[in-house]
Amino acid sequence: MAISVVATSAFAQSFSENFEGIVATPTLVTGQESWGAANMSSPIGPSNWFAGNPLEFPAHAGTDTSYVAANFFNGAGIAEISNWLFSPVRTFNNNDTISFWTRTVENVAFPDRLYLRLSTNGASMNVGGAANTVGDFGTVLLVINENLTTTGYPSVWTKFLGTVTGLAGPAEGRFAFHYHILDGGPEGANSDYIGIDTIQYTAVPEPGSMIALGLGAAALLARRRKARRA
Repeated sequence: MAISVVATSAFAQSFSENFEGIVATPTLVTGQESWGAANMSSPIGPSNWFAGNPLEFPAHAGTDTSYVAANFFNGAGIAEISNWLFSPVRTFNNNDTISFWTRTVENVAFPDRLYLRLSTNGASMNVGGAANTVGDFGTVLLVINENLTTTGYPSVWTKFLGTVTGLAGPAEGRFAFHYHILDGGPEGANSDYIGIDTIQYTAVPEPGSMIALGLGAAALLARRRKARRA
């Protein structure tokens, strides 16, 4: 019984997202899961997160538009682009992993950048209220093309993996994708178009559950030994 409960708990925490049937608004992106959204760019532009445009490139998997995208129109003029996509709330443990596939356009002239960040402040989506603040999402799990080079962001779908570490114990919160670019926007030197697809959050059992798992396995082994002796 303990083995079953532990496995079910970890499975319930884990989820995958491929954005099939994606519906996007300025504050919510819905695929298999519901994702919070906030465009904090300054000055802000006309676009937010949106369904993928197959004229730029098709999805990593599924129908051509089934990925989430962001672009230089997240800002206006010359902008500091700061566009956030927040995961559903989960209880995180060390060694939980978040994998995803991402890419930019084939011929890169305007570099892109993406952060994978973590908050352990419950359901909070507080990013501090400005383009250059991160609020509760100060933990960086991964950054792609930190130095904004034309070769630092992949031009073909590429898988990345972030791992949760450094927690004192189980912590409820969210992870977030942060499309953050200085000197971006339609008149800036940076920012073009990115897609994110095939996200997989994989939870490990909580430490207390692992103890229960061990006790359950030991009890099961003891029962089998008794049965053999009988």
